[in-house]
Amino acid sequence: MNQITGIGLPNLAPITPQDPNATGGANGFSKVFEQVNDILERADQMAAGYAQGKVGLTDAVLAAEHADTTFGVAMAVRNRALSAYQEIMSMSV
Repeated sequence: MNQITGIGLPNLAPITPQDPNATGGANGFSKVFEQVNDILERADQMAAGYAQGKVGLTDAVLAAEHADTTFGVAMAVRNRALSAYQEIMSMSV
């Protein structure tokens, strides 16, 4: 994973685009949510590092905000997908 030089934070766009030839579906979503989970774990590590005095406050706060934003976007995508699924299931054939 690429890191922002000097402060050890992941790049601001860590979610990589999927290969158009690869099979999508649940596999594609699971990869994205694994990346989101990695970002959340990194924020936890930064918070623990701050508590131990190994990481600066700015770095810990930036990691936490990045994780919060990433998680919010992931939940919005999940909610949209669920809404679309529910709408499709309620259609009469």
